[in-house]
Amino acid sequence: MQEKMKIDLEEAIAKHVLRFLPAKSLIRFKSVSKNWYNWINSPFFTHQQATHFTKTSAFISQAYHRFCPFFIPLHRHSHGVPSSAFLPFLPQMSTIRTTSHGLLCCKSTFQDNTYFIANPTTERWIELPEPTLFHSSVSALSLAFTPSTYNFYSHFQLVCAVPIPSVRAVFFEIYSSRTNSWRLSDSQYFYDADHDLSFRGDGFFMDGFVYWETSNGVILAFDLTNEEYGEILLPLDLPSPHYGALMEMNGELCYVTVITKNHDDGHDNGDDDDCYYWLGVYGGGGHGMVLKKRIPLYDDNGFFFEGDVRVLSGLSEGAVMILVGSKVILYHVEERKRRFVGIVEPAEIAAIDVDDGAVRFLPYVNSLASVCPVDEMPPEDYEFDKILKKKSRNKIT
Repeated sequence: MQEKMKIDLEEAIAKHVLRFLPAKSLIRFKSVSKNWYNWINSPFFTHQQATHFTKTSAFISQAYHRFCPFFIPLHRHSHGVPSSAFLPFLPQMSTIRTTSHGLLCCKSTFQDNTYFIANPTTERWIELPEPTLFHSSVSALSLAFTPSTYNFYSHFQLVCAVPIPSVRAVFFEIYSSRTNSWRLSDSQYFYDADHDLSFRGDGFFMDGFVYWETSNGVILAFDLTNEEYGEILLPLDLPSPHYGALMEMNGELCYVTVITKNHDDGHDNGDDDDCYYWLGVYGGGGHGMVLKKRIPLYDDNGFFFEGDVRVLSGLSEGAVMILVGSKVILYHVEERKRRFVGIVEPAEIAAIDVDDGAVRFLPYVNSLASVCPVDEMPPEDYEFDKILKKKSRNKIT
């Protein structure tokens, strides 16, 4: 009787609980029993875990001058990747450029137009075909991947914004995993400025749109469904230089940065008037962003932050990653709670000071999301690919 209850309990946990756990924990749980080993390795469970475990597990950063990424887990014992060297399974030395729900987009260190999509936990990867345009170091990327019930084979798109200074325009080239090919969008963003446009880091993907912060004070938005672009103006009175991050907060696109006491916004700050560093949260206001809230920043002892303070990255769970000196603080905006998560090396701090976004701190989800090569897709996806390719050829002619 007890043996049957134990088996029933193990089966219930396997079927209804394991899907909510991070991949690192699941790898350890494979040793519980043969049934658990087979279940965790099954494609169906891999898909279940990718759609149910979506919380940010860590941050990854990698400066262009560094060969190894810098990995900051939010929960060291349960979240992580198997190899301390990180990405040793890729065929070439690569730089991590952008992430999305457990998948990483890596660009070859030595070949500008060579990209890899990889899952560092499962060590599965694919190499993308070469794009049409030349993607130099000033191009900006965004990996568009959303785990869902119907996205069983982890289909994704990679969007690259390619500035062409000679015509003062940005071209958009899009890779689709369904067709295993790149296509050049009919939309081009023409800018008018005294200087060449550059991107402050790679893009942020949210609800079918990609957003890039640019050097001309504009957030460039690109609608993946209709392949149309738009502009969102950042406030003109942002401190210079400023280090901010695009993020989702309460279903809205927000821009979060650190502002100082000298930044006069007309708000009555009450008892916090002596605070020097504030977290400024900017949100939609028509075609531009406006200051929605201003939050005083304190340390763990209730004192105001001192030294150099800057925003590194944002989480969809309403938290931001803040660098205070060399300390990395995870700050929950709504709850106004903070937690120390790690130390940043001097080389990484120096790289952040480079204006062209030479390093970014990217959110990482400890997921089992699959990386499925085109030749392993089911027949119905092949047929869908043929339809898309035929439509693409008809469009060109």
